[in-house]
Amino acid sequence: MKKVLVFLLILFVAMQFYRPYENSFVTVEKLDFLIVENVPAPIARIFKNSCYDCHSNQTDYALYDNIAPLSWIVDKNIQRGKFSLNFSKWGTFEPWQRRVFFQGGMMYDININKMPPKNYLLLHPNAKISNIERKQMEAWIATVDLMKE
Repeated sequence: MKKVLVFLLILFVAMQFYRPYENSFVTVEKLDFLIVENVPAPIARIFKNSCYDCHSNQTDYALYDNIAPLSWIVDKNIQRGKFSLNFSKWGTFEPWQRRVFFQGGMMYDININKMPPKNYLLLHPNAKISNIERKQMEAWIATVDLMKE
């Protein structure tokens, strides 16, 4: 039994040396969603708090987010999130792409509680979007000029 525990401890320590991905890239501020869309501060706070860890080039890692194998799950979730939508590159999207995100996906995913994902909320409960915040986001999104270039 001791040998098994020692082996598992060595394996756990060895796992800590493999970090496939860390989401901390230089961002061009003028391309960021919050700047391009001139998002009001209360709405920006909701996006930063609930969306930006997985959907931007800057993740605010908690200590436990750096411990394998949890770090591997976190990194995979960030890769998936940025693949579907990267707020740090919002300014590079064509107007039609922005309309698709606004009209099609963004609020729908929030309203059906797909975003933020439940597994993310387990360790980041403060990222949960309340009904009041959801209504604030919807009201703001309704005011965005989707036809601007």
